[in-house]
Amino acid sequence: MTPHGTTRSRTRFAALAAATALAAAGGALALGGTGYADPLPALTTTTVGPDLEPFTISPTGAGTAELSDAFGGPPEGGAESLRLETPEGTDKVQALTEVSGVDAPLAAWIPTAAYSAFQAEADNPIQFPSLQLVVDFNGPDADGGFSTLTYEPVYNDGDDTTAGQWNRYEAGTGNWCSTRAIPGVIEETQRQCSNGGAKPLSDYVAGSPAIVVGAVQINQGSGNPGLLAGVDLVSTPSTTYDFETPEPTDPESPGKPGDPEHPDKPEHPGKPGDPGHPDDGGHGHKPGTDGNCPCK
Repeated sequence: MTPHGTTRSRTRFAALAAATALAAAGGALALGGTGYADPLPALTTTTVGPDLEPFTISPTGAGTAELSDAFGGPPEGGAESLRLETPEGTDKVQALTEVSGVDAPLAAWIPTAAYSAFQAEADNPIQFPSLQLVVDFNGPDADGGFSTLTYEPVYNDGDDTTAGQWNRYEAGTGNWCSTRAIPGVIEETQRQCSNGGAKPLSDYVAGSPAIVVGAVQINQGSGNPGLLAGVDLVSTPSTTYDFETPEPTDPESPGKPGDPEHPDKPEHPGKPGDPGHPDDGGHGHKPGTDGNCPCK
């Protein structure tokens, strides 16, 4: 695996840009490492506010997840991020959102899956939050086939695990472990990254062509005591999730007199003298003249 920010990032950006019309996410720069790769382009950016929707949070023990400005955000990620904490080794916390449609085929995740992570504290300095894909390797039309694929920086040579800075992980082209054996891909002895069980997504697609993704999950699992970290800009085939408080919307524009949606908020009050609207001021252009009367 090549270091972040090198030819691999530029090649993937060019390939995606040639295939789709893309929108860039805005935001302030904050604490990017020297090897930080540009976030992958996506069709859209989805802002994830303080309620964390559309993610569902599943804590165990004292594990917590919240929107926070404690670590700022990565480049292009604004001023906030998802703050995760697992004080003890038995604590964990997960943030999951279901996917469908363009997100479903696992092959679509190879050029797009990525996330940014920040480690503030950790008992084990190489530990960072992981990215997980909940998959059905038999496809949606067959029984069984459930597994969870996990990408962890520690199992990917060349991934930057420097603490105190934002690191960008191009997970789609990295190695993933499986929680269950998958025929033709993962043997029973290779579960959970054991005995060479960390394999690229292309191996999973080749061994199980029908494999689809049902959900994407941010995971700070058990066995990570003292880990205080941040995650942001989680990229999927169709969107990048930016953990950020939404910008306030502009006040509602006042309507015109008589507008059924805004009956009490005149937008363009007329001048006196409109013969067609003697009571509300209408649209007279000069006092007492040039009224727009349709009744004569």
